[in-house]
Amino acid sequence: MDDSGGFGAPPPPPPPGAGGGGSIPQRGLGDILSVAFEVYKANAAKLIQIVAIVVIPLTFIMALLTQVAFKQHCDAAHVNSLYNCTASFGRSLLISAITYFIAVAIQQLLIGALTRGAAGALIGRDVDVSASYQYAFSRLGPLIGLALLVALVVGVGFILLVIPGIIILVFLAVSVPAFIIEGLGVTDSMSRSWKLVSGSWWHTLAVILVAAIIAGVINGILTAIGGNSFFGAWILSAIAQIITAPFVALVSVVLYVDLRARHESLTASTLAADLDRT
Repeated sequence: MDDSGGFGAPPPPPPPGAGGGGSIPQRGLGDILSVAFEVYKANAAKLIQIVAIVVIPLTFIMALLTQVAFKQHCDAAHVNSLYNCTASFGRSLLISAITYFIAVAIQQLLIGALTRGAAGALIGRDVDVSASYQYAFSRLGPLIGLALLVALVVGVGFILLVIPGIIILVFLAVSVPAFIIEGLGVTDSMSRSWKLVSGSWWHTLAVILVAAIIAGVINGILTAIGGNSFFGAWILSAIAQIITAPFVALVSVVLYVDLRARHESLTASTLAADLDRT
């Protein structure tokens, strides 16, 4: 294993452009995080823009809907009958359900666009915000299907005494990059992720765990600043997501590339061809 080199360049990163012909070396945890940070730093404005376009309006809408839902309560001073109380509770459930499904759909659109942009940035391309969203929107249905199927499979694993859920979650960790970069279908993306992670399960776990801890610490600090203010907490939570989402997406893409490098002779040119084909 060679964890000392870049993507065809001396350490530390950045990776080469699409024309790089050298094989991408295998990377350790530190190198993967380093590549993600460097690519993020070089493309921060565009990657943050991809997230902000969705997160800012979505946060406002969801905060508003959530507040309305929580205000729908049964108060003897305002409710004249059991029927009205039941109707109020039903409206709360409906608003909550609508909020959830909107969030799931838009979140997958964001993940798709961000992964697409991150993949391009990793091989030295300019991040095209519009093109990233156009691609994600064109595959939004399968993206949602992938998210739901992964959640279902992992959920069943967690029901089976938690540990199977963790094992499955790690095996499916790069399903989205496989879906976006290689243009695979839902189940093929999951199978591809499982195959890539095979033999590197602990390595994959370490990468996603450290990335999650970094994102969680930043999220926790910013959210805590909001204190008891409802909208303040929502706003700071949105800022945290805007800051951390590009990093998490980049880690996911770099991890996917590293896992491919462990199974095949992978070059930046191959990645570029995959993106162009899809």
